[in-house]
Amino acid sequence: METGNETVGQGGLSAADGGDDAGFRSALPAAEQGARKRSRSDSRRKQQRALATLGTMNDTDSTLLSYFDTAADGFCDRLRSVPDTCWENATPCTEWNVRQLANHMIQGSRIYTSLLRGGSSAEFMANLDHEALNGDLVTTYRGAVAECRAAFRAVGALDRIVDYPFGPVPGRQLLGLYVVDAVTHTWDLARAVRLDERLNAPTVHWILNNFQWIYHGVSESPITDSNRYYGSPTESPMSDTSEQDRLLHTMGRKL
Repeated sequence: METGNETVGQGGLSAADGGDDAGFRSALPAAEQGARKRSRSDSRRKQQRALATLGTMNDTDSTLLSYFDTAADGFCDRLRSVPDTCWENATPCTEWNVRQLANHMIQGSRIYTSLLRGGSSAEFMANLDHEALNGDLVTTYRGAVAECRAAFRAVGALDRIVDYPFGPVPGRQLLGLYVVDAVTHTWDLARAVRLDERLNAPTVHWILNNFQWIYHGVSESPITDSNRYYGSPTESPMSDTSEQDRLLHTMGRKL
């Protein structure tokens, strides 16, 4: 586990604390050893509380959850409108066609559910590209979203620290990550199939206002130098660019 610049092992002792020096530990009086352990435990708890409260902002839990519903429903609305002849269409996500993009959203909902219920980052990555396309895609998507919605609404879920693969985050921040993904891919799907590309304006506004919070401490993100999972931002938008266009440019989309 990473705490600042020190790596903490299962025993909770960092190298800076003499964690690898049994002789050093045995030479300390028992009371001092206990005090050191309590201090480290207190420090870890403070870090966890900081993560858990990060980004509580002025939004109530019900408001935050409403953004999940709006984002998930927006994608579903476009998915229901995909013509039978368009499932192989290319999308702005160059590695996916329309069917594969739908698969990503279905599987994404499932692995977010798993994280909220105690799943590991290793399981997340192992299932990220799993083939989830069985039966009617709209029905499958709705089922996956319903499970994910229930997981986010479970008692304590928004406060729980989850093992997100690019850094531990509280459930509230995970919800923000889900919303950005769903909103961005809603536009991808609409562009691929020539559907209505207008995104929900209040949700886009919320994302932009909370962008730094959503990606705080996340190693793979649009605000880091890593572009493995996010395209590089496209042209710098002009001051009069719409909020939707600003978001899409930030997410690496070419308009």
